[in-house]
Formats: sequence, C-alpha cells, structure tokens
Amino acid sequence: MSTITDKLKLIKPALSDEIQQTIIDLGKNFQILDDASDLYLEAPPATGTWKRDAKIYKKNATAEGYIGWINLREGSAAPQWNPLKSYTVGDKVVTASNNGHVYECTQSGRSGVTEPRFPVSAGSTIKDIDRATTWQPSKKYELYHVVLPSLENNRFYVCTVAGISGVSEPTWSTLDGGTVDDGMVVWTGYRIATWKEAGPAASFRPFGKID
Repeated sequence: MSTITDKLKLIKPALSDEIQQTIIDLGKNFQILDDASDLYLEAPPATGTWKRDAKIYKKNATAEGYIGWINLREGSAAPQWNPLKSYTVGDKVVTASNNGHVYECTQSGRSGVTEPRFPVSAGSTIKDIDRATTWQPSKKYELYHVVLPSLENNRFYVCTVAGISGVSEPTWSTLDGGTVDDGMVVWTGYRIATWKEAGPAASFRPFGKID
C-alpha cells in the first residue's frame, strides 16, 4: 500500500500497487516537484495567478540588489495600466499604486490619457476616459485634452494639435486613430476601453538584500 511523504506529500508506491495506479501517482509526484522548484525571472511576473508567499528568484542577481521577490497577497499578476495603449477583451492591468485589485478589459479599445479612478467594489466597471469633457465651440484646447462628442459614439478624442475649436461641432471620425480638423484644433479618436474589477491582485516585493 502506498504512503505519503511528510514535506511535499509525494506518493511512495508499494510493490503491491497496480502498474496503472503507480504511473498515475508518479505523474502527480512530478507535478508537485515541478510546482515546488525554484523559478528564475528577470522581473516580477505580470501574468498568472499566484499564492501568497510564492517566491521568484532574480536571474543574474548582483551585489546591492535582491535575491528575488515574494508575493504578499494571493491573486492575479498583471502589468501596470498605461496611457493611450490598445487593450483587448481579457487583458488585465493593475493600478500604478497597486490598490490591491486587478482589472480586466471588457471592451476592446484604447486607454485614456490619465489613469481612471478604478473602482474597488467587486465586479464594478468603469470607462477609461478620465477627465474627458464634452466638446465645446470656440474653446481653447491644449495638447492631450480629451473630449467626447455631444452625441455619444463610444469613442473619445485627444487633442494632438492645440488651438481654438470651431464654431460648430465637427464630424467625428469613427476610425481608430482617425483625425478630425476642428478650427485650429486637430483631434485623434479612439474607441473607449472599459474595465471590470476582477478580484485581488498579487503583490510581489523584493526580498533578500545582497551585500
């Protein structure tokens, strides 16, 4: 009859075990050993789900650096949100401050100029159009000012040539990256990305200072 090891809980087959069951048990052992093996990366992971206390060792560690990173919170790892970046459904991000939550893209589009005020309520959603205002006539606009058409079209427009807008609202382009002339101003339009709170975010921190 098979027994279990104390530390890794590996299965120790007995001579009386059936061959098929022994092969299955050995396969489980190999997976446990693989999961327990040290992982070396250049930087903390930006994908995957990680348990608390998971350790990542730094490749090519140097003096005055750290041995690696340890995860202080069970959750998903994701890259930090970036402005004016194209995102597709299923992409995940964390905030610049890593507020403890991860966010999943639910509508493909482009992120805004400034990081949105990501909500922390479970499953809550947000459009990535922070600081956007409705377009106005004869108004002075600066570079990277963001406007929305008076009639919503699921897109936002970034000022890429500063100046004073025209007296009447322009015909807005619905092409991603399409430009619009508006008096002295030129706008570049993008589809709005939307985000949904998708659970806790992993929190990797350096450990093991090297003298």
